[in-house]
Amino acid sequence: MRKKYIISLVAITIMFLIVLGIGTGYGVWIATQDKSGFNTTTLNCFKAYFSNGDTIEMSNIDSVVNEEGMESSPYTITVTNVCETKKELQVRLNILEDTTVDTTALTINASGNINQPITLYKNLTNVKPNDKSISQSKLIGLISVEPNETVRTNIKLWFDEKKSPTIPKEAYFKSQFELIDTESTIKASFGDILVPNKSSIESKKSPDFNNVSTSEEGLYFTENNGTKTYYYRGVVHNNYVYFANILWRIVSISDNHTIKLIADKSVMYQNYSIYNDYKDYTGFSYIFNNQQVNSNVNNQLNDWYNNTIINQDLDKYVIPSEFCNETYHEIRDFTTYFSAYDRLTTGATPTLTCSDTNADFGGKYSQKVGLITADEVIMAGGLLNYSNYSYYLYNGEGYYTMTPATFTSNVSNVFAVNNDGRMSTLPTTTSFGIRPVINILSTITVSGSGTPDDPYTIDTEE
Repeated sequence: MRKKYIISLVAITIMFLIVLGIGTGYGVWIATQDKSGFNTTTLNCFKAYFSNGDTIEMSNIDSVVNEEGMESSPYTITVTNVCETKKELQVRLNILEDTTVDTTALTINASGNINQPITLYKNLTNVKPNDKSISQSKLIGLISVEPNETVRTNIKLWFDEKKSPTIPKEAYFKSQFELIDTESTIKASFGDILVPNKSSIESKKSPDFNNVSTSEEGLYFTENNGTKTYYYRGVVHNNYVYFANILWRIVSISDNHTIKLIADKSVMYQNYSIYNDYKDYTGFSYIFNNQQVNSNVNNQLNDWYNNTIINQDLDKYVIPSEFCNETYHEIRDFTTYFSAYDRLTTGATPTLTCSDTNADFGGKYSQKVGLITADEVIMAGGLLNYSNYSYYLYNGEGYYTMTPATFTSNVSNVFAVNNDGRMSTLPTTTSFGIRPVINILSTITVSGSGTPDDPYTIDTEE
């Protein structure tokens, strides 16, 4: 009996020592991690702890739906304010240059002290990288901490399956959290600079589109298919952008994170189409011998884009957007009238909604370059058959829009703007000015004040 007791006591002692050893080992591991600075960092008034380190590496990446991404384990950042006043801290996520995966589908969610709903990384506010090893730097949000308070932020990252169904197995992702004291200024996005007070713009009464605009009317608001757009009208002195060695004018800012630009001057003179003896030639493309053929102006614009934007490695700042070549039409008294003709010639009611076409030419195009529409000219202050030397789209040149007007007497016509600022219709075989239109992200940052002498310029990566 005594022997059994001694054996039991020895066994209990051994188990106790094993448990103690495990616990001691774990404590030493934590202490080692803290001491090395891998998980803990100190910045001015802040002491921060990263639950899984500040660096994220992924390989053999599988994209998931957002619901599954929200179930993933978070990266937790714990911050303590050791000072006696309330402080704020920027939390950035930097994509490092080692990354090879396309981050278009990278999705982020933050909860806790920072509340960031499910958002694509590309739509976060740009901030200037602090190191050349960083290819992109975005602001997740601000941590606000009272004196001697400790707060936590949980951040989840995944690649959205809807944006990127398959990711190459060899693709690699490496990023790093960065904490910056807010005494370092956060630069406002381009969109926030242009539209700082949306509510006051949205409360303005819609302008009278049946009269030209010759005064400084500023920004107006419209909405189509759930997208809010703020557009310039009349005389504008602060909507100049210098990009790709070209001066542009801002046409509008939309809440889908796009800013529409039109070249201030024509970049070439071209026929809209090399033919005009059929209504199809009002289209940006049409069917010929059972094959889709681009119009002359569409081809010329694409060539110009390749030679001007892509050749300067600026394509990354331009995003594909919808361009409306509205070819829905009716035939009355042997004349084909396209839908914009009635809308803009009898009590002008311009719209940014592009109707579906009932033809095998034209319609909606998703591309990086196009032309302005006749509706946008009227919204800017122009009008059919009325000259206007004052509104911002007037530049002393005649130029095409991409809006079909009529097909009559075997001649196809599109809307154009004459050199006196008035809108008219023009045969598609006329050589006329071409002013490219592009869309850039509103989340970029810029320098300048938007005047002709100090135009906005994009803060390109160094």
